[in-house]
Amino acid sequence: MKSKTGDLVLVHAYKHSGKLYRSWEKVSVFEETDDYLILINEEVLITEVNGRKWKTNEPAIWFFFKNSWYNIICMFKERGINYYCNLASPYIFEEDTVKYIDYDLDFKVFNDNSYKILDLKEFNRNRMSWNYSAEIVDKVWESVDEIKSMIKNKVKPFDHDYVTNIWEEYEKTKK
Repeated sequence: MKSKTGDLVLVHAYKHSGKLYRSWEKVSVFEETDDYLILINEEVLITEVNGRKWKTNEPAIWFFFKNSWYNIICMFKERGINYYCNLASPYIFEEDTVKYIDYDLDFKVFNDNSYKILDLKEFNRNRMSWNYSAEIVDKVWESVDEIKSMIKNKVKPFDHDYVTNIWEEYEKTKK
């Protein structure tokens, strides 16, 4: 069953071990197609595995893909749009919850399209401890190359105008 614009959902991030490690509450659905899901984060409550709770600082648009091994958060900061990319399994949607497995590696992409790859040590440690299959490791590295190309070529959602237009559309629905 597809969600509708404005529906509030949970997001659950799991580790490969199957353990839930982070959840987001009351994330708003903007759009769902056969290929992707776009969510809106505005002051969303996040709960960490250790019980720590905090709220998101800035508004954001979160892109999930049914066939890609990453999800992308576009954050509207004072100095422009920044992106955070989680290398992760394609998402599934069940019981009003978006679920994915986080595979540790992340990209932090700045407003000028420069970027940093984060958590390489964590990825290497976890792939050994949890025995990531060769197929999963290959998918993750293929996705790293794909994201680098998307950033370089400003492919959606790494196109500031595109995400700004989505935000403006979302703002209209709130009125």
